[in-house]
Amino acid sequence: WSRGADYYAVPWRGTWAGECGGAVLGHAIHNHDLLTHIAGDIACLSALTTTRVNEIETEDCASISFAMTSGALATSSITLGAATDETRLRFVFEHLTATSGTAPYAPGAEPWSFQARAPHRQAQLDAALSTTPHEPIGFEGFFAQIALDLAGHENQAVTFEDGATSVALVTAIYHSARTGRQVELPLDPSHELYKGWLP
Repeated sequence: WSRGADYYAVPWRGTWAGECGGAVLGHAIHNHDLLTHIAGDIACLSALTTTRVNEIETEDCASISFAMTSGALATSSITLGAATDETRLRFVFEHLTATSGTAPYAPGAEPWSFQARAPHRQAQLDAALSTTPHEPIGFEGFFAQIALDLAGHENQAVTFEDGATSVALVTAIYHSARTGRQVELPLDPSHELYKGWLP
């Protein structure tokens, strides 16, 4: 993402009191939610955070390594010093690599690329993708979900537990970055930052 002095001219931005966090909380949290939605729970993580782009209190760059409970590994690279605003997700599975578009805040807005690891299987993969129904995203998806709920269909909405898990992940990232230690998840209520991570 590209965030400069004009963005931080709003007094509460870039402060712990105003935003309660930096790029990890304000810019990357939704991608980390998508990561866990697709790849499952996180077993542990190691994180580095720093402030390199703007003179602000909170971090504007981060690098995070995740070990998932499935055994998969994941990384997150965050900067607010890029030339353009973009979000990109890339999942490398045993038989295919799936890469999102780069639309800011909406990596699902543009078509994803799906590449078979074995070239002879690409036609089979393309055929399967051609019959996949369109899933609405963004506000279109939000309103589609409301319509399903009103019609009595199963609710797929985000739960309070999902929100708590997301906040616990941010807490673990900040703890790892401050201590230089790997942090295991889920966090226990006795964790020193469980009730807040503000410095």
